[in-house]
Amino acid sequence: MSERSLGGHTLSGSERPSRAFGKGRTCREPGCKTRLSMYNNGKYCYVHEPMAVPRTRGRKIA
Repeated sequence: MSERSLGGHTLSGSERPSRAFGKGRTCREPGCKTRLSMYNNGKYCYVHEPMAVPRTRGRKIA
């Protein structure tokens, strides 16, 4: 390396593994047999997840 060059570090993934919440879980909605991802910490599938209104910090949502 010359005096004017810069050194660097290689980019890699996160140092810690992704959080996992158990394999083989299913949606809690009665009659729904959708399997949830082990990375989804919710209790319901996308279709049955209760609606959540985001915090808008003073703005009105239409």
